[in-house]
Amino acid sequence: MRKLVWKLLSILVMILIFWFSNQNASASNLQSGWFYHLFHGHIQVWFIRKAAHMFIYALLAFCVYHAQEKPTIKTTLGIVILYACTDEFHQLFIPGRSGSPIDVGIDTLGALILLGLYKKLSK
Repeated sequence: MRKLVWKLLSILVMILIFWFSNQNASASNLQSGWFYHLFHGHIQVWFIRKAAHMFIYALLAFCVYHAQEKPTIKTTLGIVILYACTDEFHQLFIPGRSGSPIDVGIDTLGALILLGLYKKLSK
């Protein structure tokens, strides 16, 4: 039953990522903008966007890792990287958005950091 819950959470995170990616450039900028204004402009919007990438893909990695019958970092990273690639491809079809291999790397880095910390702390 637990694995089913993690699988459903993984799918929900994927849906959330898809929803964010499906927004046109102006809607996406508004989402980043409110966070920027929360800190009174002391943080660059670019940094906020990349940190959001890392966070959501770290969350996806955590869910995917726990959804597996025999969890491995290799399988988890494979799934996360594949989803990140399809997400960037999807953005090519959204007005004002683009697909970026750099974002795939940032997404992967978020997953790697989370998985590394999790493995280190769970020993």
